[in-house]
Amino acid sequence: MRRLILLLSPLLLLLFGFAKDETVPKLDFDKVDPHRMLFDPYSYWSQPYSFYYFHHMDKIPNQRLDWVHKPSSQFVLKEAAAPFSLNYSVGEKKSTLDEYLEQADVLGFLVLKDNQIVYEKYLHGASADDRFLSMSVGKSVLSVLLGTAVDEGKIHVTDPVTKYLPYLADGAYKDCTVKDLLQMASGIEFNEDYVDPKADVHRMLFDLIRGGEPFRQIAIGIGSERKPGTAFHYQSINSQMLSLILEKATGVPLNKYSEGRLWKKIGAQSDAFFYESKNQPETCAFGCFNATLRDYGRFGLMAMRGGELDRNRVVSEAWMKESTTPPDFNVPRLDEKTGTPRIGYGYQWWLMYGPDRAFMAIGIYGQNIYVNPEKHVVIAQFSALPKPGGGSGRAIGRPYDAIIEKLQ
Repeated sequence: MRRLILLLSPLLLLLFGFAKDETVPKLDFDKVDPHRMLFDPYSYWSQPYSFYYFHHMDKIPNQRLDWVHKPSSQFVLKEAAAPFSLNYSVGEKKSTLDEYLEQADVLGFLVLKDNQIVYEKYLHGASADDRFLSMSVGKSVLSVLLGTAVDEGKIHVTDPVTKYLPYLADGAYKDCTVKDLLQMASGIEFNEDYVDPKADVHRMLFDLIRGGEPFRQIAIGIGSERKPGTAFHYQSINSQMLSLILEKATGVPLNKYSEGRLWKKIGAQSDAFFYESKNQPETCAFGCFNATLRDYGRFGLMAMRGGELDRNRVVSEAWMKESTTPPDFNVPRLDEKTGTPRIGYGYQWWLMYGPDRAFMAIGIYGQNIYVNPEKHVVIAQFSALPKPGGGSGRAIGRPYDAIIEKLQ
């Protein structure tokens, strides 16, 4: 009998080997409207399709993958030494970590205390080998990359944008500095309301998915809203212009620069990639990075340790401090009316209110990397929320503070 099973094993694997794998959702990509990616239910950014595609963006047809290759050796994360569970409360409401993961539509969740894995879990068919879509978590990756060019003297944050992108000299960017873009204070008129069908961001997404025009063409025609450097207004086009500045200043394509200056230095375990339409000449830098959960954790550890990991300096400690320090017009604070903490913004990093000076990389569908240097904790969460910029309404807060407290 045992011999029969062994003989039949290859056939059984052939017939049933995909039983543990996910079922690929049926989606006619030609019927997906790129102008409505963020609010149309028939989109691979909407549930239930996003449960699969948010960790399989390489399966989308007609896309180009700009690869970021891993090094020959990786930075080792210590495996979890013991089971981890959590009960927490927000006000009078109680929950558990497992309930949160289910209610927040989490695909992958990783907790690190220094280089020790405390907790790691994958849901909705995701696995440790999958590469998760960053959304705007990728903006914080871009911040670090731009910091390396600043460290090398190739860029100065006080430089005018037009020093690197002269084709913007006649438009709204003409008076902007690199710092203004980093702080999302460019003063340009660009609507990023994800559920407004007429918003400018949907034009960017069409160019991402179909490649109708270079992203820079959008920037050339943008109008002005206010004086640069005076107020925060979150606009993804600013990040894309930062990536073009980086490529112009270094002479290296974004993915190759990422590979040499970041990915190989943090000892990544897997290749990563940026994606965009085959017809888009630019690399999408505002939300198109894809990496494994553990490699996002390594990135967070590097940021937590002031730009260094395993004695490999990625970016200066001075840059990490500067990029996580808020401008006067966008300081983390308590809301005067509600007493609710309000987060600030630095150089493409969200800044938490509180004494720990924690900071986060955040994406609109529940993707985030939480970094707490004071408590030596990194939390990487990648979700597939049903709507951009908001939760499902079922999860009871984030359990991050409770996790921090339990690990001290």
